[in-house]
Amino acid sequence: MGVSEAFLVNTKNFDTIISALAAFDSSNINTELIQNLGYSDPNDLLVVHLLKDFRVINDDGSPAKYFDEFQNPKTTKRAVAGGLLEAYSSLFERHPSIHHAPPEKVKEAFAELFGDKKTDLIIKYITGTFLCVASYCGTATIDAMQKAEVFELDSTVKSNQNGFHKNGISPVEEIGTNTIDDLVNDFNFQQKPVKNNNEIKMPEKMAENGIEKEDKSNSLNGNYKNPGTNLTMENSDYNIDHSFDLNGALPEERKSLSLNNHSNKAEFIQKALFRKSDLLYKLQRWENLLPTLEEIIKRYDKPEYEGLQEKVSRCIIHRAIVLLKLNRLNDALPALDSVIQHFENSDNKEFYQKATMAMIFKVQILEPDEDSRLLPLYNAIIERADSNSTEVMKDKLDQIHLKRFDLILATGETANILDASSELIERFRDSQKHSEYLQKAMIQRAQILDEMNRDEDALEAYDEFLAAFA
Repeated sequence: MGVSEAFLVNTKNFDTIISALAAFDSSNINTELIQNLGYSDPNDLLVVHLLKDFRVINDDGSPAKYFDEFQNPKTTKRAVAGGLLEAYSSLFERHPSIHHAPPEKVKEAFAELFGDKKTDLIIKYITGTFLCVASYCGTATIDAMQKAEVFELDSTVKSNQNGFHKNGISPVEEIGTNTIDDLVNDFNFQQKPVKNNNEIKMPEKMAENGIEKEDKSNSLNGNYKNPGTNLTMENSDYNIDHSFDLNGALPEERKSLSLNNHSNKAEFIQKALFRKSDLLYKLQRWENLLPTLEEIIKRYDKPEYEGLQEKVSRCIIHRAIVLLKLNRLNDALPALDSVIQHFENSDNKEFYQKATMAMIFKVQILEPDEDSRLLPLYNAIIERADSNSTEVMKDKLDQIHLKRFDLILATGETANILDASSELIERFRDSQKHSEYLQKAMIQRAQILDEMNRDEDALEAYDEFLAAFA
């Protein structure tokens, strides 16, 4: 779990301690230095633990990622804000605007993350510490760092301009045994001719869910009631509602529109942009399509164009697809982030699925560099996807479970390792695949239960391991 468990019981001196440390020229920050600066209260010394979690210093007090920015008074708050986003990455993954939320909502979010693993008192202290640090940085600084995290691509993906890593293989092509086109097709929308230009045929899936043909107001931002249900990687049966037949001539009603009617200028521009994007997509002219998609998103991804919401949403997804096809992985990352941000909680199952696919593509790009955001992404994908997926998705989920288990083992956090071991055992107990991981998970689980003096549970876990592998 990417959430710092360090906390201050009393936060009254936090601001002054940070200011003092930032102004003090030192190559090493430790509790002795804080004492020398006049802060000898044991609670004040806990600031060192926060700075470690915020990647300002390493465990030995030596400089870490944000140290140089931290020691410059002009950028100290920026450094702390960057550390805050990383130290509480799981929290920000679920609630990107949590630093704008009132204290009671922040506390609820931490309680949701920790579940029953922390007492109410500890959650209260962690909440208070988070609020104190966020207040010190300022919401505007945190907002700016969030944007920097998305758009400063060189620091997130260390690949060359062609989007390839040192081995010469595109990370997107490393997904299982599938080619990039196979997987992009799963992320894509299948285009089918529209028989009637004024009426879009409603897919049977939506009719089965009780959605009437006349209702085209799918909410894209609500809370999805049953995340992950029947999630598949198959090509969608949904049509793109462009109100144009891509394989035929322009409808008669389009021909009859008078270009002399200047009141329709905005409407003509709108239709021309969407028609142009349709044709470029059909012709697979990706380089030419990209600026058209950007223009559509810039113009119409706004509340006042609610009627165009679904068309714009598909353009947001197409932008990510095009960048993946072009192997422009540095640029694809923020495009995938945009898909996730727009649709991760969508009520529309199709768009919800696309957000999950975007997470999977993002994982593939980040994995070669062992990026720190992988564990929250793995957790999110596992929470969203269930066992009713296609074989391709099941195989990908298996790999995500294994990689997630390795990352959790590396944290050394006993409670998380116990949970992850149990989940892995449950997933692979009856499978012939990944027996080495199953063996590792079983022995880890037994040893942890043994160390916790849960004798009966430990004995049962050892027996299960011996029955499987002895």
